[in-house]
Amino acid sequence: MSYLAFDATTVEPAAPMEAVPAGQYLAAVQDSTVNPTKAGTGQILTLTWKILDGQFANRLIFDRINVVNANPKAEQIGQSKLSSLCHAVGVLQMQDTSQLHGIPCSIRVTIRKDESGKYDDSNEVKSYAAPQGQAPQAAPQAFHAAPAPQASPMQPPAARPAPAAPAAPWAMNR
Repeated sequence: MSYLAFDATTVEPAAPMEAVPAGQYLAAVQDSTVNPTKAGTGQILTLTWKILDGQFANRLIFDRINVVNANPKAEQIGQSKLSSLCHAVGVLQMQDTSQLHGIPCSIRVTIRKDESGKYDDSNEVKSYAAPQGQAPQAAPQAFHAAPAPQASPMQPPAARPAPAAPAAPWAMNR
């Protein structure tokens, strides 16, 4: 047990966070991680987007992209989605997911309903585009100058063959 003196009568309780309405938002990736899929046979890129302006400024949207999957169709869909994001932010030769951070991007958000009724509605990012009227922005110069990491966080699982030629770390020869 940890001692923590706190008087809840002096602090307004937090209001539950509802999903933001479906629509287009100017946002930037604030954080990214690559984790194994639940089955352990692939990898998921998880992005935390921060809305940059408007009524929902500073709200966070969570996005998941399936970049490595035992199902070739699922993998192709995820890699196409990641390619769309990379094109929208002007990072066409990504070596590290941090290269996506801090670059304004227009994201199209929808609301995902939980059919079971067990969970609240949540947001889902459906597409990415350069902010309206702008060409994709290049990543900050510091990212271009950084040396390539020794081991990319998106290395394919050990059971999968490595690419024969230089390619995106998750691109597989089939």
